[in-house]
Amino acid sequence: MSILFFLPAIGWGFMPIVASLTAAKPINQLVGTTTMALLVSLIFSVWQPATYNEIGFVVAFFSGCFWSIGQYLQFQSFQWIQVSEAMPISNGTQLIGTTVIAVFVFHEWTNMHMFVVGILGLISVILGIYLISYKDVREVGSVALKKRALLYLGMSSIALTIYVTLPQAFQVDGSSIFLPQALGMWCSSIVFVKKKDLCWIKICKNFMTGLCWSVANISLFLVMPILGVAKSFTFSQFAVLISLYASLFILKIQKKPREIFIIFLGSICMTIGILLIGSIK
Repeated sequence: MSILFFLPAIGWGFMPIVASLTAAKPINQLVGTTTMALLVSLIFSVWQPATYNEIGFVVAFFSGCFWSIGQYLQFQSFQWIQVSEAMPISNGTQLIGTTVIAVFVFHEWTNMHMFVVGILGLISVILGIYLISYKDVREVGSVALKKRALLYLGMSSIALTIYVTLPQAFQVDGSSIFLPQALGMWCSSIVFVKKKDLCWIKICKNFMTGLCWSVANISLFLVMPILGVAKSFTFSQFAVLISLYASLFILKIQKKPREIFIIFLGSICMTIGILLIGSIK
């Protein structure tokens, strides 16, 4: 049973690794992911029937639309910078974004202790992002691509933050989210499709990417009644560390010993930040 607690982090951590291994274009990665997510959600809705209302269905649908926008931009960024560099930036900025919304929109921080711990956590996350992104030598001619990747990751994080917080704003939760959210993901992914870019073999390869996402999403739903929302959320954020180290070992990304050491320090900072922020949610 204890492995269930780590499935959200494992699923979301390996998702970008699996997508990168397919060597597919971003649109094929997206369509493959959303197609499998929709199939799994249909099966889950049969196994776990849900009650829907109009507002909840529409909110979950648009939440899925924002996910597709954010994920497509994230997949695009992988074309220009390494997964080990992109994912800490993406996950870190999402964590910052959702925390800021939780504070100023949902008013989750209600006393000085929460603000002190939370601000320390945010500082630790920002420091971790900076350290993980460190390189001894900047590649010649890569500045423009790096700036483009950072722009796409910034827009991606905004969209993915809306995807996370929109259902909470309308108090839509539980099993009623999955199917309409997956429908929104799949429908909006079709909007990005250009026929000349489609490759059905690459799309099918990315079914595994969608399976990783689905395992993470559904297991988080199953874990919440056991651990509570705060601890479940905290565990899921460790996806960034899984994607970081998996990209180094599986994708064989070359790093100098000094870079590895600084990345290790950055991952410690991110871990501390995640635990601090998660402890007050």
